Amino acid sequence: MELLDYCRSLPKVELHAHLNGSLSDATVLKLLSAKKQQGDDFSASAEHTHTHTHTHTHTHTLRMFRILHSITDNLDAVRTITQDVIQEFASDNVKYLELRTTPKNIPNKMTKKEYMDTVLEAAVEAMKKSNIRVCLLLSIDRARGVEDAWSTLQLAKEYLTHDVFGSLVCGLDVSGNPHSGDLKDYLPVLQEAQKCGFKLAVHLAEVSSNTETLAVLNSGLVDRIGHGTFIHSDTGGSEELHTVVRKQNLPLELCFSSNIKLGTVKNASHHHLGFWKKENHPVVICTDDKGVFATSLSEEFFLCAQTFHLTEGELHSLCLSGVDAAFLSQVEKQRLRQEVQKELDSLKGKLACQ
Repeated sequence: MELLDYCRSLPKVELHAHLNGSLSDATVLKLLSAKKQQGDDFSASAEHTHTHTHTHTHTHTLRMFRILHSITDNLDAVRTITQDVIQEFASDNVKYLELRTTPKNIPNKMTKKEYMDTVLEAAVEAMKKSNIRVCLLLSIDRARGVEDAWSTLQLAKEYLTHDVFGSLVCGLDVSGNPHSGDLKDYLPVLQEAQKCGFKLAVHLAEVSSNTETLAVLNSGLVDRIGHGTFIHSDTGGSEELHTVVRKQNLPLELCFSSNIKLGTVKNASHHHLGFWKKENHPVVICTDDKGVFATSLSEEFFLCAQTFHLTEGELHSLCLSGVDAAFLSQVEKQRLRQEVQKELDSLKGKLACQ
């Protein structure tokens, strides 16, 4: 097989996908059309922005997210996007998906619980139609303040004993504008979350922030790092940060296209994947926002393979690295590993130009 087709055939694991940022063009245009039929004046300009602008400046990305949130302001839309996103990942041969989303509270339209119940119900339905396992991470948005974070944790705790949803909520994500707030203020929330048994994926060092990043890492609360762009000593981090991450053996969720298109890394060859790969540190290839950045997990594997001349064996190792870092029980992880390994074995020797 040629490289891109080979990457599409790989059994993959996605651990860093934001629900609203993962909407495909087809889903966005479908929801914008529904808004237009309801007489929504915003939909026409939003549709123009979505279909005619292909740059990925910070300003444009923020504009796109405003559009995405505006079209998902009702429970029917939430159900639609969840099912569409899961189906699209399944079609990309993703075997296990951890989908993260910030619970929404929109007066007279939905409460946080109604939002999350709808996402979870839609995930259950989508899994019945596709060969994919899905778990949810409730996102704490650092721009919304600590009180809102406590509210999200309380909601997550309510699902712990739920007959159906309890097995689907596998942890918490901490994300949001890296220039907003101070993550150190959120440590008491994360400590309580850990006591409750939740795994924690934390966006760290998306921008240079050595003091904040070191304080969070030294708390011992982080199970996976989102992005980690400015951690490695060769990419603007520090020896101290580098040493802590290596010592704790924390997996990094790396989002290649996202980092390049937003300019947080200079170019593809300078992406921090190359530095961590040389040290055989656990990394997982992810999409971040596959809709906003017009990508797929297969394309992310392809870009990484092209840039760093990855061999078939290295591509297989990346697939298994996703399994190892998943927020699953050991029994579930072993089952997933067997499924992924079986497909990987069937692909051995099929990549052209080895």
